[in-house]
Amino acid sequence: MRCITYCLWHLCTIKSTEQIIGLGRAILVFQLNTSRYLGLIYGLLLSLSASAEQVDGLYDVAVAVDSQSRQELMRASRAGLSTVLVRVSGNATLIQQPAIQSAINKASQYTKQFRYEQRPALVWDKENSASSTASDDEQLYAVIEFEPKLVDAALRKANLPLWSGNRPTVLLWMVVAEGNTQRFARADTDADILQAINIHAQRRGLAIKLPALDLEDMVAVSTQQLWQLNNFRADQAAERYRADTVLLGRVTRLTNGEWLGRWRYSFAGQQLSFDAEAVNASDYIATAIDQVAELLAEQYAIAPVTIADNGVLMRLRGVDNFIKYARAISYLESVAAIRHANVLSIEGDDIIVRLVADGLLSQLEQSFALDKRIKPQLQDSDRYQGRYPIALDYTWPSS
Repeated sequence: MRCITYCLWHLCTIKSTEQIIGLGRAILVFQLNTSRYLGLIYGLLLSLSASAEQVDGLYDVAVAVDSQSRQELMRASRAGLSTVLVRVSGNATLIQQPAIQSAINKASQYTKQFRYEQRPALVWDKENSASSTASDDEQLYAVIEFEPKLVDAALRKANLPLWSGNRPTVLLWMVVAEGNTQRFARADTDADILQAINIHAQRRGLAIKLPALDLEDMVAVSTQQLWQLNNFRADQAAERYRADTVLLGRVTRLTNGEWLGRWRYSFAGQQLSFDAEAVNASDYIATAIDQVAELLAEQYAIAPVTIADNGVLMRLRGVDNFIKYARAISYLESVAAIRHANVLSIEGDDIIVRLVADGLLSQLEQSFALDKRIKPQLQDSDRYQGRYPIALDYTWPSS
């Protein structure tokens, strides 16, 4: 009875004739063994672990304003939409394109709702302020929420990529040198650094993790090792945080107030090192965050180009009951690059699915690797030998 109910629910979500046929086949295959699967209902409550994180609020932004005037709101809307377009595409240079400039000039048309909030002033602004009154410790912000569908449509119209909210995690270690001492950046001694990390991670939509800097971390990595940008030690320590990538930074605060240092970023088996200098914590952190965001977007942002006119075919093994069938199709259609997932055939415990998707085939494979929900077939003995030209061969988890 539960399977029938689930079938009726799934029927309401069907988008094509192929899916109707696939669902009918699934019902015929699974209805003979209904009692075998009732005990697996609770599996719907389980979620599979993955180190990638869903970044929320990609279409929301807070912009500092001087007043609640119409002119200030228009300025904040344009600035906010610029930030959101860069965040969702992963590409900071898109602002220069005429189509994007046109959208920014009409920012109010993309606005879903807005409100005003008083928030604490930024640490570096407080330090540079000559006034110490309580009112100067707060700043008025316009908090603007943009309509996701309209923002995505503007990017697609301009043939620019879209980067989904499911993004690789970045573990950020940082050591600060001041005078003759070196220390890990932490909230009690480096509030400006941590505030800058939070602000710029939000600005670019990055999933940043900071180490706990507890005894386990102190044993694993010393300040001297981190100052040498020792990736081996930091990468080992990163395993406890299940981070996808690691960003190491060092900085010297000079007596004239300038910041001078170096970064090293490890991702996808590669390493990138670059120098940085700035006049405050915000600018110094922004240099690294922007570099990381651009690199990740090159890998994971999906261009609005269909992989193939007729889609590509996937075999998904291990789909041995209707619950797994429903979950598998639901998962595939939740992947940002996939527009449709239509079941063509059920062969024992395997399903053959036609995927209509954007971007390159390699980018679709990267999306699966990032999610870690399904596993590729690696052994030749298990590879598909049937009648369909399979481009993707994967296995659904057993539990």
